[in-house]
Amino acid sequence: MAIRKYRGIEMDTSHIDMAKNLDSVHDLIDELRDLQSTWNNLSLLGELTQVGAEISDTRQHFQRLASDLTNFLVKQSTSQTVDLLASRAQNSIDILVRNLYERTADIGFLATDPVFTKHCVEAQNSSLSEEAGRQIRQRMKSYTDNYSVYENVILLDQHGDAIIDMLGELAPGENLKWIKQKVAASTQYAEAFHPLRVNDKSDALIYAWKITVSGQIKGYVALVFNLEEESKALFSKVIGPRAPDAPPEWRVCGVSDATGKVLISSNLQYVGQGQTIMPPKGVEWGITQIGPLAYLCCIRPTRGYQGYSGPGWKGFCLVPLSHAFGQQLACEEDRLPELDPNAGLIDPRIEGFQNQATQIQRQLNRSIWNGNMAQRSANSALGNSFGKTLLWEISRAGERTKTLFTDSLNNLVDTEINGYQNEQQIHAMLAMDLMDRNLYERANDCRWWALNPTLREALLNTKNSETTLNAANCLKHIHSLYTVYTNILLLDRDGRVICDSASEVEPGKRIEASWVNNTMQLKNPSQYCVSKFEKTDLYQDRPTYIYCAAVFENPDNPSQCIGAIALVFDSEPQFEAILNESMGGSKHKAFAFIVDENRHVISSTTEQFTENGKITLPLKKNGKFVKQATDMGYFNMAGKFVAYGQCHSGSYREFKNDSDAYQNNLICLYGLEIGTLKQDNKLAGEISFDEFRHAGQKEQMVDIAAFRVGKHWYGIDSEDAVEAFLCNQIVSLPNSPDWILGSTLYRKQAITIVDVSEFLSSADGEPDAAPRQQMILLKTKENNAKIALAVDELGEIPSLPMSAIHESDSLQDQGGIVQGLIKTSNNLLVLLNSEHLLRQLETGIKKTPRASKGFLSDAIER
Repeated sequence: MAIRKYRGIEMDTSHIDMAKNLDSVHDLIDELRDLQSTWNNLSLLGELTQVGAEISDTRQHFQRLASDLTNFLVKQSTSQTVDLLASRAQNSIDILVRNLYERTADIGFLATDPVFTKHCVEAQNSSLSEEAGRQIRQRMKSYTDNYSVYENVILLDQHGDAIIDMLGELAPGENLKWIKQKVAASTQYAEAFHPLRVNDKSDALIYAWKITVSGQIKGYVALVFNLEEESKALFSKVIGPRAPDAPPEWRVCGVSDATGKVLISSNLQYVGQGQTIMPPKGVEWGITQIGPLAYLCCIRPTRGYQGYSGPGWKGFCLVPLSHAFGQQLACEEDRLPELDPNAGLIDPRIEGFQNQATQIQRQLNRSIWNGNMAQRSANSALGNSFGKTLLWEISRAGERTKTLFTDSLNNLVDTEINGYQNEQQIHAMLAMDLMDRNLYERANDCRWWALNPTLREALLNTKNSETTLNAANCLKHIHSLYTVYTNILLLDRDGRVICDSASEVEPGKRIEASWVNNTMQLKNPSQYCVSKFEKTDLYQDRPTYIYCAAVFENPDNPSQCIGAIALVFDSEPQFEAILNESMGGSKHKAFAFIVDENRHVISSTTEQFTENGKITLPLKKNGKFVKQATDMGYFNMAGKFVAYGQCHSGSYREFKNDSDAYQNNLICLYGLEIGTLKQDNKLAGEISFDEFRHAGQKEQMVDIAAFRVGKHWYGIDSEDAVEAFLCNQIVSLPNSPDWILGSTLYRKQAITIVDVSEFLSSADGEPDAAPRQQMILLKTKENNAKIALAVDELGEIPSLPMSAIHESDSLQDQGGIVQGLIKTSNNLLVLLNSEHLLRQLETGIKKTPRASKGFLSDAIER
């Protein structure tokens, strides 16, 4: 890893381009440099207080942590931004590929249309009559009216020359032999992005297949997909909804071919068709240049759908590097709850930084403590008052350092949680879009197939076994092309089954359901009907949607319908696939639900969080349903911290738009368990003595050495303390009371370590997260046992007036150990009587087996 300085901070050279565009890094560096200057000054002044060497050591630790933290912030910010770009790049290509998968089935269905077959045969002998041309174009239009994803339909003869097209743009006999060649090279369908005609300057996305009669090729049919219009709908979902007052959208999503040539783009002003975008070779993201701007770019291949991978295209998402880190959504909450650092998805390195910052603070506190102790015996020409003031300034610099690191680390955690929330919201948006698109296809399928003359003939001649057999074969052929159904039924006007594609329903059986009656009331071929999501014996008594369209005797001039076609949607695996696939390549396994407005479950990836078919998650109560509305946040489930994102269903093209008679409001939610909420230890919090700092010196003053153990602040007269030291090796003593933690060696002397809270019977009742390592050595007589108090945190050593100590008879219950209470503006301190405390400690220690120096040395070495 190559290192060089950036604005005074040692940084990985690969991070510098990103750091230049990260405001949060600049803010952190500015504060770090300001603190660095303070530490440089204090390090020099510290020589006057006999803590100069320790302050210098603290400064070096500060510099290392500042560099590590800055590099980590850049890396994490880059990673989160890249993940968001990658999700949109992946969605850009995957949504399109799922759409195109449906086209491969459509072309197979159209190739069997009797009208097209008839006129292909007739065109071999003579040119089309005007009436025949009108019928064919009307036929083509009836399809595209229901399926607006196509902009043209073309009928070709057996030689590959144009017979007729829906838009009338092609001259009869015009050479389109390249389509024939593409079909000849395929075994199922031809898919090509190619100029339709020789002189066309732009490519068209075309699906084609052969028309056969008795095994002989009589012609070809081609569908021209409206890629430009589809891209508008695609990118509005991939990038997401925008508020009217939102800042400009700098991200650009699109699709490129395998060489990186842009085919479609969400913003042609930034990235136009024909431009080439490629990240650095061998990686899926990096910095690339387009025109005068540097872009952070992600490119992703499709994951495919049911074995189909499309034309070999890739999705991309890029953003100018100068705007790459301003796109993340902020959490609604000002302050997120703390998580247990030992479990969950939060990067454990953040906890490591927090521990380093804590160690620096402890080291600094210990230096200040010992500096204060040294002031008692120092004969400084500057005086004791100056020394205390300087130490107080050093303490304040330490607090600023601690606050800076703590805030930076908390912001990192918040940013990670925010990233998880964004991730879940993107999953939900993708799933809802895929679902809307999927069900749009179902609404179109039933209307397309209701136009089939073979099915109409069977309904007009219900007693004719031949027409019924032809209809059954037609349904089976359709079913073989479209794998999302478990059955397709043809019903007569009374709702009785004529035939079905799966041969599961007895012919003549009457289907008793409200959707049957509703379908028979439809007035034209553009209308359709959908059942409620409810159990049906047509789907093995499981809930699903059934899509229906009426069949009319004359679709061009419809009156009363003569029957209906009903499609039994295979909802269970389809919805499950949508939920799972919408998670994409996420590293973390989320859970997901699709529910209706009343929170009844339509589909889910888990059986948890449900009761009586409804979800029980503590989500916000929404008012009126707003299509495509999104939300994200977090909730607490039995101590588990869960980030979630949700999205409402919307509309796709004409499906479920404001003019569509069919509306079905659904909500998709993704949740990710991030970790366990940290237990509230209810620590004493900070304690400040600022209110006493400028107290008058008219009354007797006392220096109080403050320290925290568990939830409580304690203090002793500083004259009764020798120094503070760090100890991480304690040897337990057999048969000793609970308040004796053990013994250690310090300065070649055996020291007995005491837990004062246990001795005072004021233990918190909860085990400590980590053993205490901060010790306060008490002043004892020369021949007495050396005793140290194990504490969690060292406080200040302020000079306080004796009047600040509040005595009470109730405190005598502790055997005189508690001298009084000191109330500050933000906390409470228990002042201990060191003489009585030592007397009782020494009495207890005498009854406990002592550990020899040799035993301690051997134990510590082990």
